[in-house]
Amino acid sequence: MGKISRKIMKANQELWSKRFLWQCLVMLLVWKTVSALIHYSIPEEMPKGSFVGNIAKDLRMDGNHLSDHELRILTKTGMIQYFRIDREEICGKAEKCVLNFQIIIESKRKLYGVGVEITDINDHFPQFPPGEQEVRINEISTQGSRFPLPEAQDPDLGINSVQSYHLTGSDHFSLEVKKGENGARHAELVLEKPLDREEQSLYELVLTATDGGNPVRSGTAQIQVTVLDANDNAPVFSQQTYEVNVEENIPKGSIVCAVKATDLDEKAEVKYYFKKIGTLYEEFITGRDGDSNQPG
Repeated sequence: MGKISRKIMKANQELWSKRFLWQCLVMLLVWKTVSALIHYSIPEEMPKGSFVGNIAKDLRMDGNHLSDHELRILTKTGMIQYFRIDREEICGKAEKCVLNFQIIIESKRKLYGVGVEITDINDHFPQFPPGEQEVRINEISTQGSRFPLPEAQDPDLGINSVQSYHLTGSDHFSLEVKKGENGARHAELVLEKPLDREEQSLYELVLTATDGGNPVRSGTAQIQVTVLDANDNAPVFSQQTYEVNVEENIPKGSIVCAVKATDLDEKAEVKYYFKKIGTLYEEFITGRDGDSNQPG
């Protein structure tokens, strides 16, 4: 009896599977999918409940004779229901952003494809990386030298993205804007005048990025230019000539003269030496704060 029951159950399962496949085939034959796509276009950020399009009119049907149950939206499994339509959140940087779905009209046994294109609006500001940006330039850099600047990011597309950069703060620098292969613009800092760290070691600049939307939106970045020191200054004595009268019997180790030289370069260390003039230099040594150097 057990074997007979199992055979009957297996036969029923096969019969049910065949019936299910047959029903699916019949549904495919009965229901017709319209190849033409009904297309609508709306700007992003429209509030919930906004009018998108008149489906009945566009299908050339009398809306007064359509019941709520006769016309239905067919959603895919896992389809997101967008209550706030942010184009950048839905489609990112894609050039076209289209939400596709199907509408069923049961009385006609037809499926209609609908595509709603979400167009971009200028709802984002250009933004630079957070914090003050530093550019380090050696003071011996030549005029015309170029230095990369941070790039502003704007999620909007086309004319609503970053279109220009502007620099303020010092006439020592200018700005050159280049356009990459992907259409993105980036700015370079150009040195227009020679730098001298001893005269000015820091420059505070403001870089502004502007988009081309309506209204125009912009973002700014603080740029600090730090001028790096180069060994471009020689030590200078406090006076050109030092004259000293020395008695012939002064004890060894006596201080006969104090000289001072300064160097404007950063962290410069001045060392003192005698130049060999005649033979008397051997009778003297140089010292600094009590430390002695051998004659040179």
